[in-house]
Amino acid sequence: MTESEEALAAALAGVARLRGARIQVDTDLTWLSSGRPATSLNHVHSIALRGDSAAIDARIDAVQAAVSGGGALPVTWWIGPSTSPPDLADRLLTRGMLEDEPEYGMAVDVDELPLPDGDVREVTEADLDEWLGVMGHSYRWSNPRAIAAWSELYREALVGDARPWRHVLVRDAGVPVACASLATAGATGFVTNVGTVPEARGGGHGTAATLAVLAIARRLGYRRATLTASVMGRNVYARIGFREDAYLQRFVSAG
Repeated sequence: MTESEEALAAALAGVARLRGARIQVDTDLTWLSSGRPATSLNHVHSIALRGDSAAIDARIDAVQAAVSGGGALPVTWWIGPSTSPPDLADRLLTRGMLEDEPEYGMAVDVDELPLPDGDVREVTEADLDEWLGVMGHSYRWSNPRAIAAWSELYREALVGDARPWRHVLVRDAGVPVACASLATAGATGFVTNVGTVPEARGGGHGTAATLAVLAIARRLGYRRATLTASVMGRNVYARIGFREDAYLQRFVSAG
């Protein structure tokens, strides 16, 4: 797998910390089912299916049934450079899955990146509700059960030195406007949850949040960091110094 594919797999595994979640790591793929109705919380990735066409189809159907709880939950399937078979996207489309916007795996050396400008602070337990509010506003969260799940996941993991995530919050004139996180489970730091509230976009706040979590990565001893960028964010991260190593397709089933 590419560097960013490996880091994404490690970061997604953190969702298994939710109560009742299940993660299954097999030789031909990894799946994660949170039991919550959100595409961002149920995943199939690291896919390398083998066998004849009928065996591959049977495996896809069995995994989809397991992750979705028999069709009750939406699921995201990730296809990257290391995925096989090469026609997996067509097989998912024939099952009624929809192709979501692609993402771009990107990586950077963190040693010589600049420190962020502005009012940027690492999130403590006292700040978490503000941070979640910025996340929800930035990403237009609307599913109450998904919001509750992310709150549960991040609140439980905020205490202690061996935290699986570190979060930062950017303020402008005292008002929280941007956020980001660093997942620390893999061999490289994984930058995620970068968001800016719509009314504050264009002011460099997302870049400040990204540089802040990269500074945390450097402090924790990481030499490299990765992320998956949206089509819109791709050029922003390239200006920071990230370089692409993976084109990632996402296929989503309805729950």
